[in-house]
Amino acid sequence: MRDEPLPNQPRLDKRLAERLSRKKTTLDSYRPFRPGITQRLHEDVRIQLTYHSNALEGNTLNLRETQIVIEEGIAIGGHSLHEHLEATNHAEAFDYLRTLVETTTPFTIETILTLHSLVLKTLNPTAGQFRTTPDRICGSDLALPHSTQVPTMVAQWIAWLRGDGLFYEPVIRAALAYHRFVAVHPFEDGNGRIGRLLLNLLLMRDGYAPAFLLRSWAERHRSALRAADQGKYNPIVNLIGQAVEAGLDFYLEACNAPPDERYQPLPELARSTGRDPN
Repeated sequence: MRDEPLPNQPRLDKRLAERLSRKKTTLDSYRPFRPGITQRLHEDVRIQLTYHSNALEGNTLNLRETQIVIEEGIAIGGHSLHEHLEATNHAEAFDYLRTLVETTTPFTIETILTLHSLVLKTLNPTAGQFRTTPDRICGSDLALPHSTQVPTMVAQWIAWLRGDGLFYEPVIRAALAYHRFVAVHPFEDGNGRIGRLLLNLLLMRDGYAPAFLLRSWAERHRSALRAADQGKYNPIVNLIGQAVEAGLDFYLEACNAPPDERYQPLPELARSTGRDPN
């Protein structure tokens, strides 16, 4: 793991960088958010991120099914218990992540292990533990560090975030951190999902919306990570930049929506216009 700036500095596409800056400034103008907006955003985003992050790992629940499982606790026919638990576990992990965003306490190795224990709860006996066996990344030729090196490398990853990682602006820093974490592959299972939760923790602590890495971007996502394995970082940086833009658009749409107090129940609206409420 490097401890110095990368030799070929990764860069966001200029037009993308300008849009992110403009939309981030617009989002900041809405802060603090109207009453109800924060909670509504959290509820909607936890479903969106749960769906897309799990789908990138092969979960076949669609977005509406994911919402039903999380919000109503109803089992969906044709899907395994494993897929249901992946949805409820990720949603619970995102709830925990929200508490981390709202504090200024630096996160630690224990924070990462807690996230993993929530995501893999009852799904894997190694939940909350670093891997202790050899592993490989499917579809990648990247040689993974030996399991005995994992705790040290995760500690180095955290140190990079607090030190040399600050050399980069927030979106690029978060994208590089995401790749670095996945490249260490510290867990037997769940590395991608934990990496994306940590990616969004970094972004949200820097005042950005979370990154919406979409299910439909699965092949671009894999390709960008493979390129980063070979020292070519622009694809992953720009993919994460586009995901951040999607998150900003989602937040701005919520902020621009009419406030709840401007809505009227249909019977009241009908009476005020002389129409039959039925």
